[in-house]
Amino acid sequence: MSSAATESVSATGAARETSEYRRREVDPVTFEVIRHRLLAITDEQAAALAATSGSPLVNEATDFNTGLYRSYGEVVTMGRTVIFHAASAAEMVKYVIQDCAEDPGINPGDVFIVNHPYKGALHAPDFGLLAPIFFDGMRIGWTGVCAHQLDVGGMVHGGFASHAEDVYQEGILVPPVKIVESGKLRTDVWSMIVGMSRLPTNMSLDFKGMLAANHVGVRRLGETIKQYGLDTVLTVMDEMIELSEARVRARLRQLRDGRYRAQSFLDHDGKQNRLYRVHVTLTKRGERLSFDYSESSPQVSGFVNTTRTGLLAGTYAGLLPILAYDIPWNEGVFRPVEVIAKPASIVQAQFPAPVSQGPLGTMWLVEVVATEALSKLMAASGEFMRESQASPKGGCDLFNVSGRNQYGEHFGGTLLDQTIAGGGAYQHRDGISGQGHRHITAGRMPNVESMELIMPVLYLYKKYITDSAGPGRNRGGLSAGAAYVAHCTDHLRALVACHGYESPNARGLFGGYPSGCNRRRFLKETNVRALLERGVMPHSLDQLRGREAPLTAKPPMLEIEPDDVYEWGPQAGGGWGDPLEREPERVAEDVRSGAHSLATARSIHGVELRADGSADLRATDALRRRIRAERLRWPRKQRLAREIHAPENAEAIGTFGDVGTFVRIDGVAYLRCGCGFVIAPASENWKLYACESEAKAEELGPRVALHSDLIATRYACPACARLLDVEIRMRTDQPLFDIEIDS
Repeated sequence: MSSAATESVSATGAARETSEYRRREVDPVTFEVIRHRLLAITDEQAAALAATSGSPLVNEATDFNTGLYRSYGEVVTMGRTVIFHAASAAEMVKYVIQDCAEDPGINPGDVFIVNHPYKGALHAPDFGLLAPIFFDGMRIGWTGVCAHQLDVGGMVHGGFASHAEDVYQEGILVPPVKIVESGKLRTDVWSMIVGMSRLPTNMSLDFKGMLAANHVGVRRLGETIKQYGLDTVLTVMDEMIELSEARVRARLRQLRDGRYRAQSFLDHDGKQNRLYRVHVTLTKRGERLSFDYSESSPQVSGFVNTTRTGLLAGTYAGLLPILAYDIPWNEGVFRPVEVIAKPASIVQAQFPAPVSQGPLGTMWLVEVVATEALSKLMAASGEFMRESQASPKGGCDLFNVSGRNQYGEHFGGTLLDQTIAGGGAYQHRDGISGQGHRHITAGRMPNVESMELIMPVLYLYKKYITDSAGPGRNRGGLSAGAAYVAHCTDHLRALVACHGYESPNARGLFGGYPSGCNRRRFLKETNVRALLERGVMPHSLDQLRGREAPLTAKPPMLEIEPDDVYEWGPQAGGGWGDPLEREPERVAEDVRSGAHSLATARSIHGVELRADGSADLRATDALRRRIRAERLRWPRKQRLAREIHAPENAEAIGTFGDVGTFVRIDGVAYLRCGCGFVIAPASENWKLYACESEAKAEELGPRVALHSDLIATRYACPACARLLDVEIRMRTDQPLFDIEIDS
C-alpha cells in the first residue's frame, strides 16, 4: 500500500492536506460495485432536483448537471444532462477554494452558491450550489449541481441581455458565498439573492431542489464510505480517473499525429451585424491533445463572448462524445488535453465584458469547431472514422417570453422547441432527426401540452422542416420548427437572439453540404383568429394574411399581440460526402418524406424524379454526368509538376475520411483521392490543388443565407470530380488548411 494525499496552496502560501489516505488493492468486483454506486448517486441527485424544481428548464430541457468531485474539483462522476455544466461545476469548486478556504472557511455542513461568470459560471443565469464532503473531519471531496434559472434580474427578463455594455447589466453577480453554514440555511443570503429575480418563487424552488441534490450526494457518499471504508472508496475514485486517463492516452497513441483545423463565424453581436471568428487548431502529438483558439476574434462589446470556463465547457462538450465515446467521463479524460486561447478574445473574455449569451453564442461555436476538428482527427485513422460526425446544429435560438399568463400571474419562461435539433451525418449513416442538442445527452423533447399549461401560448404546429438538414451521401438529421400565438392573454413580450442567420454554422464533412441556417418569421395583425374560429388550424404561415415584421439575428424586444404569429426554424445537422453519391431511391424517399424538396433533389443531389415520385435512373445518370463535367471545368490554383497516379499498393499513412488516403510515394507523402488520382503533397494545403468554385447561397440549399463578408467554396477532385469539401470562410481569408498530418 502507498500513501496518497492531495494538497492545495492557500493564500498565505501554506500547504494544507485535505484528503490523505492509504491506497488499497481493490478487487475488480468491488471496484465496479463502488464505481456504479457513485454513478447511481449522481443519477439520484438529478432525480431529487427534478422532483423539487418546478422549472421547465429542469424538467423539460434537463438544463442542469450534477456530479461528485475530489478535493480540488477533479471530476469523479458527471450527469449525462448538460455537459457544459460539468466543466462549470468543477471550475466553481476551484473558485470556492480560492476565495473561501481562509475566510470564511470550508467546514462540514457548508454549502456555497456561485453564479459569477468570471468565477466558474457559464453566464449569470447558471447558478451552482457546491457542498464539501467531509469524513472524520477531513475534506475528501465535493458534490455539486448547476442549473439554469428563469430570471436573474438585470436589464431584461431571462438574463440574455443582448444590449448589455458589461457583465453588471446582465443580472445579479454572486461570487462564491456561503448560503448554508454548518447545516443552517443563511436566510439573509437566500433572501438577498432570490429577491433580485423577477421570479423569486421559481428560483427558490430550484435552490431547494439543488440543496436536496447536494444532500443526496453528501449522505449517499457517506453511506458508501461507512460500508467500504474511506481508503477503499477514495482509491476507487482516484483509480476511476486514472483508468480513464490511461485509456484516453492509449487511444491518442493510435491516432494520426498532425494538425486539424476548423472555424465558424458568429453573425451579429447584439448591436451590429458583424462577423466574429471562432477558430481552433487541434494538434495531436503522441498521447497529448492541444486545442489552440488563438486565431479567434478579439472580445467584443456585445453579449456574445464567453469566459475561460465557457471555453473549457465547449471544448469538453466536443471532446467527450467523440474521443471518449466508450470511456467513463471524468477528470482523467481531460488530463492529456491542453486548451490555449488569447486573453481578451471572444473565446476567453476578460472582466467585465458581457457574456450572457455565452452558452448560446461563442461557447456553442467552440463546441462546433472542436467537434469538427476532432472528427477530422478520428477520420484520419480509418479504425475510428465511424465516430467522426459532421457538425450538429450550430446555434440555438432564444425565445424568452414574459408578461401576464392565462392565470393572471406575472410569468417568464423559455419556449424549448429549439432543442428538437438534427444531428450531423456520419460516414456510415444519416444524422438523427430531432436528436436534440449534442451536449444534452439525456435531453427530452418538450411536450406541447406541458408548455401550453405553463405559458399563455397556443401551438399552431410543430413539425420537421424540409431542407433543414445538410445534403450529402449521408444527409444530416432534420430539425423541427414551431409556430405560436398568444393565448388567453392580451400581450406578451419576447426576446429572441441567436446567430447562424447569415452564417451556415453546421458544416458538412468530406463533400457534405452545410445545414440550412436559422430562420424565424413574425407576422403582425394576421387573420389567425378568424381561421381558428372557423375550425381551420394553419400548418404554414403561407396560409395567413398579415404584415411581415423584419427581424435581425438579435432584434429588440418583440411585442406580441393576440393576432400576431411567431415561427422559428432551427439549424440542423451537416451532411457527409458528395451528395451526387447518394443512392437515387434514397433521395426519392427524402422527397416523399419531406426531408428534401424537389429542387434540392435535382440541383444538389442530381436526381430526376418521375411523376409518381420514384427516381428516374437514366435521367439521373445523365444529369449527374453533366454536373461532374461542370466541376471538372472549375479552375485550379496549382498543379503538381507531373501527374501522379499512386499504385494501389502505395504505403498508406492515413485516411482522408472515406474519400481519400494519405500515401507515401518515393519517400514523399501525398493526398490521394479514392479514385487513385494524387491531388497534392500532404505538406501543403490540398485545396490549392483541387478544382474550386464559389457557390451562391441558393446553390447550397433553399434555407442557406450568406453574410456579405462570407464566401462558400466547393472543392472537387480534378480527376473524378468527387466533391471533397464545402468551405465557408471570410472573403479576405485563404482556404483553410484543415487536415495536415505528420508524414
